[in-house]
Amino acid sequence: MGAMRTLNLSLRPVGLEDAPLLHQLFLRSPGYFALMGMEPPALEDVARDLATLEGDGRRRVFLLVSEGEVVGYLDYKLHYPEPEDATLSLLLIREDRQGQGLGQRALTHLLENLVGAERLYAVVYGQNPRAKAFFQAQGFQHVKDGGPALSWYVLPLKKAPPQPTLGREP
Repeated sequence: MGAMRTLNLSLRPVGLEDAPLLHQLFLRSPGYFALMGMEPPALEDVARDLATLEGDGRRRVFLLVSEGEVVGYLDYKLHYPEPEDATLSLLLIREDRQGQGLGQRALTHLLENLVGAERLYAVVYGQNPRAKAFFQAQGFQHVKDGGPALSWYVLPLKKAPPQPTLGREP
């Protein structure tokens, strides 16, 4: 058995100019779209979706970059469905890079940087047993199915310890 390769993974906020990179990622992940019974979106659809981000202050999207290459995409929404929640809409790892711990690393990064949320929901679209197993392995609990093509999972987040109040010496 060879040495395990540790992968650097960085999360970079997506801008409108990243539509071609994101489109290429989607084209290299046809299995995900097939699970939902659709083709990967066209470049103009990706660009249109990114353009809607500017009007939604709660939505955050990131490209996952490993060794200079886009290997995935992370899309989540703050204060949804409740003010103290966050919802992970999509964590997509390029098909040729799945099974290398990148999804787990991206989720860990998200959890370490998610401030103010008490729960993180994850939404799994389509018949996607692999995604369901991934979230359950990360400690998410199945909450409900929203129709045949939607499953909700939740992970309660550790609350930050209360900060001591200054100036109140006993």
